[in-house]
Amino acid sequence: MRHFRIFRPSFGLMLRMLAGVAVCAVSSSCTDDTFDKHGHQGASGMLAFDVAAPGSWADGSAATRVADKDISIRKLTQSEGGKPLYLVTEIAEAAVDTAASNAITRGTTTTGETFKNHSFGLSATCYTGDWPGEEETNKWTTNFAHNIKVSYTESDSKWKSEKSLYWVGSENIKFFAYSPYSAAAPASSEEDAADADDATPSVIHSAADATGIPTLTYTVPTDVTKQIDLMYATADCGGNGTGDVRNGAVQLNFKHALTAVTIKTGEKMLAGKVTRIKISGVHGSGSYPIGATSWTITDETAGRTFSIDNETALDGNKDKNEIMTKPGTILNGDDKGYTFMMIPQELTDDAKLTISFTDKLTNTERTLTAKLKEFTKNGIWEIGKQYTYSINSTGIVITPVIELTVNRKNTLYPNGGYKGTWSAGNPHPNSPSLYIEMTDEEKQAYLPVSGVLNDVSIAAYMKVAQANAESETAKEQIRRLDFTIEWSDNNGTSWNPLKDGLGWKPTAASQSRADDTDPKNPVSGSIILPAQSQFTYMRNFLYGKGTTIEGQTPGKTITDAGNGSKDDPYDLVNNNDVKESANCYIVNNHGYYKFPTYYGNTYGKTGNDSYQYKGNIDTISAATRNFVLKEFVKHDDFPVIDGKISGIKDAILLWQDSPDLVTDVKYDDRTGWVSFRVPEETINQGNAVIAVRNSETTILWSWHIWVTHRKWDSSSCYTMSNENLNQFDKQFIITPCNLGYCEPHKGDDERDILIRFVANREQVGDNEIALTVSVASQLEEDGKKKDIIKFTQPEIAASDAGDNTYYQWGRKDPMLPGIHNSDTRSSSEVELDMVNKMFYSTPEYRFTSSESARSIGESIQFPYQFFMHQRPLKDSDTQNNYKRRHWHDGRNASYRNRTIMNYWNTQLTTSGYANFIYGKEVQYYKQSPNNLYVIKTIYDPSPAGFKIPPIKAFADFFDTVVLKEADKKTVSEGSNVTESTRFNGWTIQINDQDFYFPATGVRDMGVKEREVGYGTFPGFSSITYIATSGFHGKYTGDDNANSSCLILSIDRRDGDFKNCTKPIEGTNNAYGFTVRPIRDGQKK
Repeated sequence: MRHFRIFRPSFGLMLRMLAGVAVCAVSSSCTDDTFDKHGHQGASGMLAFDVAAPGSWADGSAATRVADKDISIRKLTQSEGGKPLYLVTEIAEAAVDTAASNAITRGTTTTGETFKNHSFGLSATCYTGDWPGEEETNKWTTNFAHNIKVSYTESDSKWKSEKSLYWVGSENIKFFAYSPYSAAAPASSEEDAADADDATPSVIHSAADATGIPTLTYTVPTDVTKQIDLMYATADCGGNGTGDVRNGAVQLNFKHALTAVTIKTGEKMLAGKVTRIKISGVHGSGSYPIGATSWTITDETAGRTFSIDNETALDGNKDKNEIMTKPGTILNGDDKGYTFMMIPQELTDDAKLTISFTDKLTNTERTLTAKLKEFTKNGIWEIGKQYTYSINSTGIVITPVIELTVNRKNTLYPNGGYKGTWSAGNPHPNSPSLYIEMTDEEKQAYLPVSGVLNDVSIAAYMKVAQANAESETAKEQIRRLDFTIEWSDNNGTSWNPLKDGLGWKPTAASQSRADDTDPKNPVSGSIILPAQSQFTYMRNFLYGKGTTIEGQTPGKTITDAGNGSKDDPYDLVNNNDVKESANCYIVNNHGYYKFPTYYGNTYGKTGNDSYQYKGNIDTISAATRNFVLKEFVKHDDFPVIDGKISGIKDAILLWQDSPDLVTDVKYDDRTGWVSFRVPEETINQGNAVIAVRNSETTILWSWHIWVTHRKWDSSSCYTMSNENLNQFDKQFIITPCNLGYCEPHKGDDERDILIRFVANREQVGDNEIALTVSVASQLEEDGKKKDIIKFTQPEIAASDAGDNTYYQWGRKDPMLPGIHNSDTRSSSEVELDMVNKMFYSTPEYRFTSSESARSIGESIQFPYQFFMHQRPLKDSDTQNNYKRRHWHDGRNASYRNRTIMNYWNTQLTTSGYANFIYGKEVQYYKQSPNNLYVIKTIYDPSPAGFKIPPIKAFADFFDTVVLKEADKKTVSEGSNVTESTRFNGWTIQINDQDFYFPATGVRDMGVKEREVGYGTFPGFSSITYIATSGFHGKYTGDDNANSSCLILSIDRRDGDFKNCTKPIEGTNNAYGFTVRPIRDGQKK
């Protein structure tokens, strides 16, 4: 048996030493009488300890390695011939410190989970001034405490020392701790060393009179199962309880003081058995000043041997039905106490690892030998690190790498990068603004409700490190990596494969990953994850699934091929019935589309009557002459002289109310057409606005794209009765629904979706993916990034009645829809019982509010702004009240009109009346000018072949209201419409035909409680206001002369016409109204 020398104190010296410890613990101090047992200064009373230990040794896997360079591969020496074997070395730091808990004896490495079973030794020096550096010497002794045993008591969950210690109240105390505790120590620093063997205590603390840092002398036991996981901690405190103190307790964060060595199987290791593992030619004794960064070797030669004689069976990998063993099988299992705990040291040429192995295939006994110096980085076992040596018959280590980047440059965030201050639980917050800006973290985690994450690039490859490569280039080779994506919506409790059209979709359909020519080259594409359920519900209408608000089942409008192509987009003008351009285009299918950049309906149309009044202005009544716009104007408030828009630089998307509904907006300066795409993956019911700009980025014009399952054709439009005809004695033909309408739906809560990448196991085996993520949210655990990415899908607020775009009277531009549900209607104010539908835009073109009194040109330049003015405290404030009720004022523009009557009918020159009058033989809404044929203008928001109606178009609805007189007022006998059971609108029957009017409210004018900067908001869920082309007003020469527009109204609130279709002539044109067009061309 090999002998070695340790300190062996005599019995007498031991007694003197223990007596000295007791005296030191009770009475030592920096100065006389510095103990403050009664708490008169600083921290007081008995010392307490807050102890933390490392959570675990790291396992040396790719995810926890210090760096890629901390891996090496070299060929092993074999006693028998056959296939070469390789030894792979991986170096890892010990894991992050965590609080100590639970108990277990040594036989395993010590972790935060096992530390409480180990008592620790504590020494402390009371000193003045500054503590010397590690290379400096000092003559202080452990005068405050010397090798006192500190143990954990389960009864009160505290660490207690065997001798009571108290704060000194002044000066400083340096604490030195180690674990596990050993009582062995020389009586004095002069004690000689004596021979010792494995029966002698392996850790010896320096003597009580020794000066400087207390030192541990350690000899590694030959029996591996008796080797300890030696740990240390230091703390520097003020005598009054400052410094390394937390909550009044001395903070001791323990770290590993030794080197851990683990042996495991690597890739392609034949099944068989290992019968012996031996480490030889190493140092086994050393001294360690507690807290230092290195050890001093105390044995003269590196001649120690440590071995494990234990048979370990290496079965074939059942997962793959192979004769190779499963990679990562530990050969010196920590659960059996077989982890080698070695003195940190510089390895000599004699240091060897020897493994006795018999493979199952040939039953050949092999002795595998490796010079550890050659297999270990810098030839050094460093303090506190774990070295994992794996036997690998291929000599190759594969590291699968996935680099994911989400390009957020083109992302249109919800509400232009803002979150609504309202929510289902708080739909009416008392906040200074409708929106608050999203944080950078929220933007990185954002996933559209469609589940489609666009503008993603992925580089997926394998780094292959190979031993004995013939060239530097071959030492690390790069190969392509195949992968799949899994997702979880329950925080990782379960994972699901992405299938049925979900998963990774490269932009180039033929390329699913980088190829072997350049595997690190990123591939662009989209990751398609599960959509929110209500997004799918709304989308299904386009596939012929679902029931409309009227109770009908629509036909399928989606085709597999879609419309058009990137190189040949579908022509939205030449494919509509009237072959005209318009300010709105209806899209029913995915695909590529185009339209010409012409004002309104001027393309494909002869003449200029859509942007010029054709009569003699001097013949118009003086009462209305100043309301007539003779020449319609463009963005700069100067007249339109030609239908084609000039000066266009580019085309952009302003906003949309469904994510990625419209993409790839482009202007072709050769043809003068705008093209765009409606992707198959994200098509849904929704609205979008496209604009063209000049070189100064001024908006010149804009168009509404309405994607819907509804078709406005001859089979779906309604022909009204022959009792209410236009001036050419033609019947009015009304569209089947409101312009921009989307069906009702339920709500979805905000949710997190996790994804992870799964590499092809045939390529990488069990190697973990090294995942790099840019501009997305990667989960972390214990300060380390995990291979999981978290996305957050916003909520979808329920919309009980569905929603449609709104229009300020006379403007061509769609305003954002509003929604209502049981939560929003909980408001005590019926005017504020709706919220905005979520929209998507850049910050620059967020849909928002701005001050009213704007010109037509400004309305064209800012189609994403709703013009409004805060209601004055008193309505008698005529100037401010006028601004609240009217969005327009063109007195400073070239055309000079303050109020305009012919926005939506170029030839309208007469003011109309509409209100019910009891006893009147022919009601006003039937009389001229309400029957006049409407000449569609370039400001008309309707699609091609449709236009805004005169109020007489709705006469059939009004005729069914039975009137009476009460208190000299005209009122109704009762309702003429049927209110839905779960309120979302009204049904009225005319000549056996049901008409449905959803209760979509209005976009409100200004209110007293909210400044314009607060934002624009919808309101009045209990009404519907449908605009007409009709105007009511009289010019008096007074700047504050009143004027208004004519509308159809239904209102469920108590009143003279509750739940009646009612004509109104006195409504403010600053509201955002619903529009229900009629068919154009009914005159021949």
